Amino acid sequence: MDFFELINKRRSVRKFKDTKVPESVMRKCLKASVLAANSSNLQPWEFYWVRDPKKKETVVKACFSQNAAKGAKELVIAVSKIDTWKRNRNLIIEEHKKKNRFIPLVDKYYNKLIPFAYYHDFLGISGLIKRFIFLFVNIYGYFKPVIRGPIYKHELFETVSKTTALACQNFMMALVAEGFDSCPMEGFDEKRIKKMLKLNWQSHVVMIFGIGEAASNGVYSERFRVDDSLVIKEI
Repeated sequence: MDFFELINKRRSVRKFKDTKVPESVMRKCLKASVLAANSSNLQPWEFYWVRDPKKKETVVKACFSQNAAKGAKELVIAVSKIDTWKRNRNLIIEEHKKKNRFIPLVDKYYNKLIPFAYYHDFLGISGLIKRFIFLFVNIYGYFKPVIRGPIYKHELFETVSKTTALACQNFMMALVAEGFDSCPMEGFDEKRIKKMLKLNWQSHVVMIFGIGEAASNGVYSERFRVDDSLVIKEI
């Protein structure tokens, strides 16, 4: 099927057949997820393919035992991170140097701008300092366009979570292309999931996927979208 057929075929499936999802398909689709566009190429995500039966039980309970979780053949947890930027930044710089592309602009971007935007402490003191600096930046912004953030930790999480959501969309579409389905779940106890994964305060669980082959009654209703005129604007 072509791309637009994939888009139309993808639905949130809440009941699955007993058909197993081949390991090769899971690995192929997870690989597709991390090829998504992302902010500054910092790839601030982690995907946890839950394979241990006991951990699966924990995830299902944390998802309130909803059908999309307890009936799924596979479970994947998508996590955004604000603490992997330094490691990934260094790998990007190494790659640029290896290919003789480490120009001054790249140096300034990754060694000055990125640390300023991504560094945050647990108490939020760095955010207050940035807020003070941006007071002067915003004054300058009256005269020309300027970068206005992210300033606080929650704003940075918004950035990395948007990026992770792009990877999640890749994952869902890849599953459809391979003949399987999924349900992206936002209904879960994040604290329990983070405890199981041993995640710190610099991590956010974006969504959890129930995965399998759709049962005949797996889609609960026909697709409904509001009229295009309400959400697509021409200016």
